Amino acid sequence: MKKNVLLSLFILLGVYQGYSQRYTYESNYGRNYGRGFFSRFYKLKIGFKFSPGFIINYVDASKNFKTFASNGANVRLSLGPVVDMYITDKYAFSTGLWYTVKSVNYTMHGSFYDNELFKTTPLTAEEIRGTQANFNLQYLQVPITMKIFSDQILQDTPLFLQFGGTLDLKIAEKAMDKPRNALFQYQERLASSQSIFGLGDVGLLLGIGGEKSLNRGGDAFFFGIQYQRGLSEINRDRSFGDLVTKNGAFYLDFGVKF
Repeated sequence: MKKNVLLSLFILLGVYQGYSQRYTYESNYGRNYGRGFFSRFYKLKIGFKFSPGFIINYVDASKNFKTFASNGANVRLSLGPVVDMYITDKYAFSTGLWYTVKSVNYTMHGSFYDNELFKTTPLTAEEIRGTQANFNLQYLQVPITMKIFSDQILQDTPLFLQFGGTLDLKIAEKAMDKPRNALFQYQERLASSQSIFGLGDVGLLLGIGGEKSLNRGGDAFFFGIQYQRGLSEINRDRSFGDLVTKNGAFYLDFGVKF
């Protein structure tokens, strides 16, 4: 897990540095982007965001997992570079690359252990019958969104509406409290070793926020509230198709743009 975190942070740092170098070049030589992709945009703003959030799970379970339900919300973190490519002063295409940790927490009835897998392979001395199953999932998120700005509400603080989606690539999953984690114990007894969760997710993103200028050079502090809702099932179909889980999240966004 530590290796995955370090690799993710290295990727984020590299992307941010590359964007920063591009921005420095553009600041020194003007907004002439040539005939390439960036020539379509009025201006380019690079930044970095830090977003604590509440993760919510939506669970629909049947058959072997019929007693499973969501076990409440948890606080997790999302951070990484943001890139706003302005079409005009009021419209911008916004993307980035975010390292995001999401939690998945289940609660279930003790009758889950009446499953044939546990009858065939009973719990070991190190394992304990549990009524919860908690996991941390690490993703690299690529937002694909639009921002609409308005400077008519608060003076010197343009507000924006953000909408679009995210592409989420899972880079790691970790079972918490393994000796008591009922779903991890179930996974360990499957004939073929496989992860519980799929390779990624596709989500909806809606947000609202504002930007406060820090100086005349265009640097700004930004803040906002963001809602994300996963649109696809994150459990693997092969052995966990009867356990349908989708994620939702509310984030508080804080960051700077240059």
